[in-house]
Amino acid sequence: MRSARGAAIIVAMLVAALAATVAVALAGDQQRWLADVANRRDQVQAQSLALAGVQWARRILQDDARAGPTDHLGEIWAYPLPATPIANGTIAGRIEDAQGRVNLNNAALPGAAGDGERARLARLFAAHMIDPNALPALAAWIGGDGSAANSDGPTPRVPHAVPTNAPLVRAAELAAVRHVDPARWPALAPFVVALPAGTALNVNTAGAEVIAAAIPELGGEKLAAFLAERARRPFTTLADLRERLPAGATLPAGATFVFASHYFLVTVESRQGVALAQVRALLKRDGGGLPAVVWQTLE
Repeated sequence: MRSARGAAIIVAMLVAALAATVAVALAGDQQRWLADVANRRDQVQAQSLALAGVQWARRILQDDARAGPTDHLGEIWAYPLPATPIANGTIAGRIEDAQGRVNLNNAALPGAAGDGERARLARLFAAHMIDPNALPALAAWIGGDGSAANSDGPTPRVPHAVPTNAPLVRAAELAAVRHVDPARWPALAPFVVALPAGTALNVNTAGAEVIAAAIPELGGEKLAAFLAERARRPFTTLADLRERLPAGATLPAGATFVFASHYFLVTVESRQGVALAQVRALLKRDGGGLPAVVWQTLE
């Protein structure tokens, strides 16, 4: 009888230990499941906030269109939204005039307009030490003989989503063209964009480096004076631009500029808990309606 009772006690202790082990394992699994649910919830909320930020940008640009025909860096849309605290996180965003960058797709334009655009690109490429052969290769890639853009073989340097003889959809596709060193792309990226061919540069929103490529006679003190004059009063017409250039500076022959823009780049970053999300979008504004979303990425 004593042996039977001892065995029963041992079995009971083993069962209790097993039950405790199972309970601990279940509790651990439950904690991990709850953490996964919370992380997923935060990720979804962060993405939703970032997407909502794009809608905010569309409204801002719609309101701006009603304010006047000129786009410049003194308008509300041009001021970034700093990281702003919200429940359990932050949100930040900025709108950039895409036409304040040099349009890569203009490299394939014919005639005098194309010559002027290629001259701008050539100066910008030279400033970033990109092989001069990249410019004719880019023009061929977009609108000519695809093999010319990849003279070392029938295929591009890297797999490419857009076939040759077609405009670039994203500026980063430039890194796939022959003679373009991908290592130099990050430094060039802030100054170029891929827009429909023929989309002109807005002289009121272009940065100093882009202005220097577009109007080569502006440099040093003249460039600083030009930017100060632009900040004082944005340009409204080509005649106004010519009249207010610093002494001794002229516009290149065939150069085209605009003073109002249709395309804008939007970047929104949001955080919920430890989850981060970023949306980048290209918006097109025509008339007084909400700008259309040309493309959008969510990360």
